[in-house]
Amino acid sequence: FVCGILFFTLFISNNVFALDTSSVISYFSSIDNNIFSTLPEETYDEDSPANVTNKVSSYIDFFTTTNRGHLIFQEWLNHAGPYIPFIKDILREEGIPEDLALLPLIESGFNVNARSPKQATGMWQFMASTGAMYGLKVNKWVDERRDPIKSTRAAAKHLRDLYNTFGTWPLALASYNAGSGKVKRALERTGSTDFWDMEDTKALKPETKNYIPKFMAALILAKNPDDFGFTISEEPASKYDLVEVPGGIDLHTIAQNMDTSYESLQKLNPELMGHITPSVELYYTLRVPEEMGSILVDNYNKLPLSKRVVFREYKVKKKDTVYKISRRYGVDVSTIKNANNLNKNCRITPGDYILVPLTPSLTESDIRLIATSEFPSDII
Repeated sequence: FVCGILFFTLFISNNVFALDTSSVISYFSSIDNNIFSTLPEETYDEDSPANVTNKVSSYIDFFTTTNRGHLIFQEWLNHAGPYIPFIKDILREEGIPEDLALLPLIESGFNVNARSPKQATGMWQFMASTGAMYGLKVNKWVDERRDPIKSTRAAAKHLRDLYNTFGTWPLALASYNAGSGKVKRALERTGSTDFWDMEDTKALKPETKNYIPKFMAALILAKNPDDFGFTISEEPASKYDLVEVPGGIDLHTIAQNMDTSYESLQKLNPELMGHITPSVELYYTLRVPEEMGSILVDNYNKLPLSKRVVFREYKVKKKDTVYKISRRYGVDVSTIKNANNLNKNCRITPGDYILVPLTPSLTESDIRLIATSEFPSDII
């Protein structure tokens, strides 16, 4: 997806304008134009600046007249459909325009696993530092920038904060792309208070100057798909149950106890960095397929303790060997090796952390159902 975005950016920089700009202007009324206006509570002036309309035309032309462009945009729309309903719901709750629900089209193509060359990650392309400001955890266990619900909530708050800082959506969106510091410096350098006034300056990089016209084009196409040969269905692909499972439990075990696939759990929980829930937490809230939560609770909680396994971290000390650790915890050497992907030499280094599979206590091993078939934004 990121490669596709970079490709079409290069295309636009060299493409002649093939689409009639007057035709583009006629579509402006279909989008929430106040997010492109120069002043709060006003609408975007369709007659000025003309070069913006030309850029929008060029982006639309790429997606509608080239085979690769059309395939890319249709794939983005296919990914977008299931997410749009709950994203709009969250944006309404945070008090920002619903049309911003389509911003991930140009950020990631709605790919929750997207990663940019600068390590921005997830559907909303958060850097780790910005994500942390809005409560998104990034560690060896989870990367919540890939969680579509948590990252959307964070993105909505971030966009709202940027709007409150700059006063208009064009400046807020430019800051979302480039960073608020760069936009503030650009405003100081040009003496401007208007994003569009910086179009002909070098105060902002071309990527940022093109960001909003690119978004305008994406909105026009996504909100008028039939006119341009696209299809989109804004329907959730599936709902799910929320369950509390022990920290350090293997997703393969969860899948086996409700007769579903490990891959389906991965797709519902893209924030998990591996196949084990965070062992540093007593319980972890997991999404499972709809109506499967109660089956999981019934099956797993009937297992004897001897059949239950959780993984706990152990910090390797001097003179430790896998054999010594296995003896200390009463676990087979092969089990520890498999849990940590250790080679045949089983070399471990003091200060390293390894996972040790253990039998949990009764009080920390049961699985609990939290909610059934709730709409995503209602359960945050």
